[in-house]
Amino acid sequence: MPRTTIKIILDKIYNKTVPKPINLRPGYDMEYVANCYYYSDYNQFKKMVEIEKQYDYLSIIRPHETPQQWADHIRAPLQELLSRREYSVYHLYCLFSSFGQGVTKMYCSNITGELYDISHEYRRPSVHKSQMAICFKCWKLVKITEVKLRKVYYDGWRRWGYEVESEDLMKNHWNYSCFKTKTKVKLYSLTGLKGTTPPMQYSASAPSLINIDRSRKDIKHTLYTASTWAKEKQNQLAY
Repeated sequence: MPRTTIKIILDKIYNKTVPKPINLRPGYDMEYVANCYYYSDYNQFKKMVEIEKQYDYLSIIRPHETPQQWADHIRAPLQELLSRREYSVYHLYCLFSSFGQGVTKMYCSNITGELYDISHEYRRPSVHKSQMAICFKCWKLVKITEVKLRKVYYDGWRRWGYEVESEDLMKNHWNYSCFKTKTKVKLYSLTGLKGTTPPMQYSASAPSLINIDRSRKDIKHTLYTASTWAKEKQNQLAY
């Protein structure tokens, strides 16, 4: 399914219809997502929630893990999940770390007696206190700090409001550390070096065709002056 960009809007009148989300992380609050975005087919929304659960499961840092250990062991399954082109509305540009477990509310049908998920009431795992995330561009661990609300004028409403977009959480990383990583990768390709060895660690050695054997002691070296060199050349020509 295509990427869906979630935008948090804080406005007194708007938030009477669409209540404020529980934090300033776009896409985290599934009830806010359900209120903001109309899904003509409930099965489509249910499928979206199932995709969110897969990302959320990978986002959980276990009690015995450090953020780096977590990043190392989930990187491969995360790349596989992204390769399916099934994108998350919350983990849009990075995988946010979390702890605990997601909670799915269920109801029992009075007719069949079967249990059914209430998709729009799905609750994600809690945001991890380290606030670390894995960037999908450079695959580095990055700390996601809280962002400031942007003041925006809405022409349709003819009033000012505040909003936060998913990009706002990543801009600081994109502008600095992620940009530096991409620059280094570009430099590696320009130098023609293979592998992951940075240019600063590359050491030049003597060409392989030049083979100097300094261990031989049977070679005699003679120093010549201008006059002795001329005599030596005459002797060589005499032969």
